[in-house]
Amino acid sequence: MHRTLLPILFAVPAVYAADSDPMAGIYERLYAALEQEVEALENIEQAADVASALEQLRASLAAQSELLSIDQNELWLYIDNTKDKKQALVDLLVRLALEFQSVEKAAYFDSAELKALLAPQIEVDPTVEHAKREKVDAVTDED
Repeated sequence: MHRTLLPILFAVPAVYAADSDPMAGIYERLYAALEQEVEALENIEQAADVASALEQLRASLAAQSELLSIDQNELWLYIDNTKDKKQALVDLLVRLALEFQSVEKAAYFDSAELKALLAPQIEVDPTVEHAKREKVDAVTDED
């Protein structure tokens, strides 16, 4: 009897700690929103599928934009230091990147609405890319 109670006694505080960490909830919301986006894109196989995916994509992007006000550094610290969270997110982002490639290759299935909806995530902003390169160069120069 004591063998079954002991693991439960240790598990309860761990579950409570995960539930009480606000970053855990934010991570779960972010993961769910990204997963919703991936699934919507995976369901688009031809132009006729776009209309049914748009609502799901809008909901996903709205959920993601709600998370923009949180402390990104705190979220990434949580992800880096929580077992299995980082790899799960990386795997999901790889799936999303593959879907972006498919959508681009299919020329957005001739949907201007789909292209406009995904443009902020897919299209490269030259100003942002230049700033990233400068940041990388500055770090490289310090070495």
